[in-house]
Amino acid sequence: GFNQFPDKVLPEFRSTIVQYFQACETLSHQIAVYMAIGLGVSQEGLAECNGADDSERLVQLLRKDHTSYLRLNYYPPCSKNDTIEDQLGISPHTDAGFLTVLIQDDDCHSLQVAKHRQANDNDGSSLEWMTVQPVPGALTINTGDMCAIWSNGQYKAPLHRVLTNNEKPRYSAPFFYNPPYRTVITPLTCLVQSSSLSKQNFLDSNFASSNDSCNYTHPCVWGYFRAVRFAGDLTDFGSEIQISDYAKGSTSTNPIKQDKFLKAAKFNEPFSVAKYRSLLVDDGSGVKTES
Repeated sequence: GFNQFPDKVLPEFRSTIVQYFQACETLSHQIAVYMAIGLGVSQEGLAECNGADDSERLVQLLRKDHTSYLRLNYYPPCSKNDTIEDQLGISPHTDAGFLTVLIQDDDCHSLQVAKHRQANDNDGSSLEWMTVQPVPGALTINTGDMCAIWSNGQYKAPLHRVLTNNEKPRYSAPFFYNPPYRTVITPLTCLVQSSSLSKQNFLDSNFASSNDSCNYTHPCVWGYFRAVRFAGDLTDFGSEIQISDYAKGSTSTNPIKQDKFLKAAKFNEPFSVAKYRSLLVDDGSGVKTES
């Protein structure tokens, strides 16, 4: 729904939030530019985006028409902490978008990141966890799933979780920097093949299966990925979507269901899980079910 601000109680709250949102926009774009340069994209390449596919001009798409949002989180104290499940404020996950700018609570250190995550460990059950100690006055930057695909896995999306504290509340404000909904995310050309690689070659299944340097051989559309992840957060639609569904050798049906979803989706309308349930639900059989 629409943002709700306590204008009568805190008349300057809205303007403060808007200013912080805009500052996060500017910072996120600067980081995206440096990340692209770090992958070998030249300054000229960042500027020359006419006729290029979505991933080649992703930095420009993010700056021009991103679908980002700012969330204000409150974690109340929780005295029940007999097991790790009792302590979880947010279960282990990776951020779905391109990157996250996070301002943490300096007084309550509850964010944890998994060390040496293996590809098939999506819940972090077998991993060692380390607490992220916030630096006063600093921001925490988190790489997202779309950036992981775009970088062909060179930038990792870290698995992380949030624990509750039995005495202190925790506050955080993550800004999620996301592409336009219809953006097709694929690895950058310079990371998987010579500059002669075309989008059609990438989409060709024979090329994808034979290209050893490409870790993600199925194009991922951000709007679909976000919709399925959102639906999984709110309802039990089966296994949660992961970027491994788009990796080389994956047998996931998500790339196929993605095409059907895009034909029906209207991204200029508020998203409704109920409306698109038949296109998102996973019954475990690999076949789309109707409701």
